[in-house]
Amino acid sequence: MRVKVNRTDLDLFEGAQVRHALLRYFVRRKYDLKLVEQTPVFDAYGHSLDLDAPLHDGMILKCKVR
Repeated sequence: MRVKVNRTDLDLFEGAQVRHALLRYFVRRKYDLKLVEQTPVFDAYGHSLDLDAPLHDGMILKCKVR
């Protein structure tokens, strides 16, 4: 399945959660993985998402890494 995090396309497995998308994004950007738990995540409409929320093909996520 394909999702987008901060304008970066990511390929993930079916059944992935928001946590998995952030981990893949952080590894690609070479960010510290400890920040995943502290990073707020929002969908394309601005709704806050939990790290355990399921993902669907074509979802757009936005996060601000602190």
